[in-house]
Amino acid sequence: MMFLAGTVPAPTQSAQPALDAASIKELMDGFDPAALLPSLQKLFGSLEILCRVAVMIAPVVMLVLGLAYLFLAPREANYYFGYRCYFGMGSVPAWRFTQKVAGLLLSAAGLALTIVMFVISGGFGSMEVTDMVWKAASCLAWQAGIALLVTLAINTIAAVTFDRRGELRRRRKQ
Repeated sequence: MMFLAGTVPAPTQSAQPALDAASIKELMDGFDPAALLPSLQKLFGSLEILCRVAVMIAPVVMLVLGLAYLFLAPREANYYFGYRCYFGMGSVPAWRFTQKVAGLLLSAAGLALTIVMFVISGGFGSMEVTDMVWKAASCLAWQAGIALLVTLAINTIAAVTFDRRGELRRRRKQ
Protein backbone atom coordinates (compact mmCIF):
# COMPACT_ATOMS: atom_id res chain seq x y z
CA MET A 1 0.00 0.00 0.00
CA MET A 2 1.40 3.30 -1.04
CA PHE A 3 0.65 6.63 0.58
CA LEU A 4 1.10 10.01 -0.88
CA ALA A 5 3.00 12.55 1.11
CA GLY A 6 0.75 14.52 3.40
CA THR A 7 -2.13 12.06 3.38
CA VAL A 8 -3.20 10.11 6.42
CA PRO A 9 -4.94 6.77 6.16
CA ALA A 10 -8.56 6.69 7.29
CA PRO A 11 -9.09 5.24 10.78
CA THR A 12 -10.55 1.78 10.84
CA GLN A 13 -13.36 0.63 13.08
CA SER A 14 -12.03 -1.25 16.17
CA ALA A 15 -13.37 -4.69 16.91
CA GLN A 16 -14.12 -3.81 20.59
CA PRO A 17 -17.00 -1.56 21.50
CA ALA A 18 -16.17 1.59 23.41
CA LEU A 19 -16.59 1.51 27.21
CA ASP A 20 -19.44 3.63 28.35
CA ALA A 21 -20.95 4.35 31.76
CA ALA A 22 -23.84 1.93 31.24
CA SER A 23 -21.57 -1.05 30.56
CA ILE A 24 -19.37 -0.21 33.58
CA LYS A 25 -22.46 0.12 35.82
CA GLU A 26 -23.76 -3.21 34.59
CA LEU A 27 -20.40 -4.86 35.31
CA MET A 28 -20.17 -3.38 38.84
CA ASP A 29 -23.79 -4.14 39.89
CA GLY A 30 -22.95 -7.58 41.29
CA PHE A 31 -19.59 -6.61 42.82
CA ASP A 32 -19.31 -6.04 46.59
CA PRO A 33 -15.92 -4.50 47.62
CA ALA A 34 -16.55 -5.35 51.29
CA ALA A 35 -16.40 -9.03 50.36
CA LEU A 36 -12.66 -8.60 49.69
CA LEU A 37 -11.95 -7.52 53.30
CA PRO A 38 -11.53 -10.13 56.03
CA SER A 39 -14.18 -10.27 58.70
CA LEU A 40 -13.44 -8.31 61.85
CA GLN A 41 -13.79 -11.43 63.98
CA LYS A 42 -11.15 -13.24 61.93
CA LEU A 43 -8.86 -10.18 62.00
CA PHE A 44 -9.10 -9.63 65.75
CA GLY A 45 -8.93 -13.34 66.50
CA SER A 46 -5.56 -13.54 64.77
CA LEU A 47 -4.46 -10.39 66.59
CA GLU A 48 -5.08 -12.16 69.89
CA ILE A 49 -2.94 -15.09 68.79
CA LEU A 50 -0.24 -12.72 67.54
CA CYS A 51 -0.14 -10.92 70.90
CA ARG A 52 0.07 -14.22 72.79
CA VAL A 53 2.92 -15.48 70.64
CA ALA A 54 4.81 -12.17 70.87
CA VAL A 55 4.53 -12.17 74.66
CA MET A 56 5.67 -15.79 75.01
CA ILE A 57 8.69 -15.82 72.67
CA ALA A 58 11.27 -13.98 74.81
CA PRO A 59 10.71 -15.91 78.07
CA VAL A 60 10.91 -19.26 76.28
CA VAL A 61 14.10 -18.19 74.49
CA MET A 62 15.62 -17.08 77.82
CA LEU A 63 14.70 -20.42 79.39
CA VAL A 64 16.15 -22.43 76.51
CA LEU A 65 19.37 -20.38 76.44
CA GLY A 66 19.75 -20.71 80.20
CA LEU A 67 19.38 -24.50 80.03
CA ALA A 68 21.80 -24.64 77.09
CA TYR A 69 24.41 -22.64 79.03
CA LEU A 70 23.97 -24.96 82.00
CA PHE A 71 24.10 -28.29 80.21
CA LEU A 72 25.57 -27.76 76.73
CA ALA A 73 28.26 -25.13 77.19
CA PRO A 74 31.67 -26.04 75.76
CA ARG A 75 34.47 -26.78 78.20
CA GLU A 76 36.70 -23.98 76.92
CA ALA A 77 36.06 -20.42 75.83
CA ASN A 78 35.15 -19.97 72.17
CA TYR A 79 33.53 -17.42 69.92
CA TYR A 80 30.71 -19.65 68.67
CA PHE A 81 28.57 -20.79 71.58
CA GLY A 82 28.30 -19.77 75.19
CA TYR A 83 27.81 -16.62 77.22
CA ARG A 84 30.75 -14.41 76.32
CA CYS A 85 31.82 -11.48 78.45
CA TYR A 86 35.16 -9.78 78.94
CA PHE A 87 35.93 -11.23 82.38
CA GLY A 88 34.55 -14.67 81.56
CA MET A 89 36.82 -15.37 78.62
CA GLY A 90 40.15 -14.93 80.42
CA SER A 91 40.61 -18.54 81.53
CA VAL A 92 38.88 -21.91 81.54
CA PRO A 93 37.70 -21.63 85.19
CA ALA A 94 36.33 -18.14 84.50
CA TRP A 95 34.54 -19.45 81.40
CA ARG A 96 32.94 -22.37 83.24
CA PHE A 97 31.89 -20.16 86.16
CA THR A 98 30.35 -17.60 83.80
CA GLN A 99 28.44 -20.33 81.93
CA LYS A 100 27.01 -21.69 85.19
CA VAL A 101 25.99 -18.24 86.44
CA ALA A 102 24.48 -17.32 83.07
CA GLY A 103 22.64 -20.63 82.91
CA LEU A 104 21.22 -20.31 86.40
CA LEU A 105 20.14 -16.68 86.09
CA LEU A 106 18.73 -16.97 82.57
CA SER A 107 16.90 -20.21 83.40
CA ALA A 108 15.39 -18.73 86.55
CA ALA A 109 14.33 -15.51 84.81
CA GLY A 110 13.05 -17.42 81.77
CA LEU A 111 11.00 -19.83 83.88
CA ALA A 112 9.51 -17.05 86.01
CA LEU A 113 8.69 -14.92 82.98
CA THR A 114 7.20 -17.89 81.12
CA ILE A 115 4.81 -18.60 83.97
CA VAL A 116 3.85 -14.95 84.47
CA MET A 117 3.39 -14.26 80.75
CA PHE A 118 1.33 -17.43 80.32
CA VAL A 119 -1.05 -16.23 83.03
CA ILE A 120 -1.21 -12.70 81.63
CA SER A 121 -1.73 -13.84 78.03
CA GLY A 122 -4.51 -16.16 79.18
CA GLY A 123 -6.62 -13.07 79.89
CA PHE A 124 -6.16 -11.58 76.41
CA GLY A 125 -9.41 -13.15 75.15
CA SER A 126 -11.59 -11.14 77.53
CA MET A 127 -9.93 -7.76 76.80
CA GLU A 128 -10.79 -5.06 74.32
CA VAL A 129 -8.46 -5.03 71.33
CA THR A 130 -6.64 -1.81 72.23
CA ASP A 131 -6.24 -2.87 75.87
CA MET A 132 -4.85 -6.23 74.76
CA VAL A 133 -2.29 -4.62 72.44
CA TRP A 134 -1.17 -2.14 75.12
CA LYS A 135 -0.90 -4.95 77.69
CA ALA A 136 1.22 -6.99 75.24
CA ALA A 137 3.44 -3.95 74.56
CA SER A 138 3.94 -3.35 78.28
CA CYS A 139 4.77 -7.04 78.79
CA LEU A 140 7.41 -6.81 76.05
CA ALA A 141 8.90 -3.72 77.69
CA TRP A 142 9.07 -5.51 81.07
CA GLN A 143 10.70 -8.53 79.43
CA ALA A 144 13.35 -6.33 77.82
CA GLY A 145 14.05 -4.64 81.15
CA ILE A 146 14.37 -7.94 83.00
CA ALA A 147 16.64 -9.38 80.28
CA LEU A 148 18.84 -6.29 80.58
CA LEU A 149 19.02 -6.64 84.37
CA VAL A 150 19.92 -10.34 84.11
CA THR A 151 22.66 -9.56 81.59
CA LEU A 152 24.06 -6.81 83.81
CA ALA A 153 23.95 -9.16 86.81
CA ILE A 154 25.89 -11.89 84.96
CA ASN A 155 28.53 -9.43 83.77
CA THR A 156 28.85 -7.84 87.22
CA ILE A 157 29.23 -11.19 88.97
CA ALA A 158 31.93 -12.23 86.47
CA ALA A 159 33.72 -8.88 86.86
CA VAL A 160 33.65 -9.04 90.67
CA THR A 161 34.84 -12.66 90.75
CA PHE A 162 37.58 -12.59 88.07
CA ASP A 163 40.13 -10.11 86.80
CA ARG A 164 40.81 -9.44 83.12
CA ARG A 165 43.21 -12.41 82.88
CA GLY A 166 40.56 -14.77 84.24
CA GLU A 167 42.18 -15.21 87.64
CA LEU A 168 40.19 -15.09 90.87
CA ARG A 169 40.34 -11.71 92.56
CA ARG A 170 42.03 -11.75 95.93
CA ARG A 171 39.86 -10.72 98.83
CA ARG A 172 41.34 -7.95 100.94
CA LYS A 173 41.54 -8.69 104.65
CA GLN A 174 40.30 -5.89 106.81
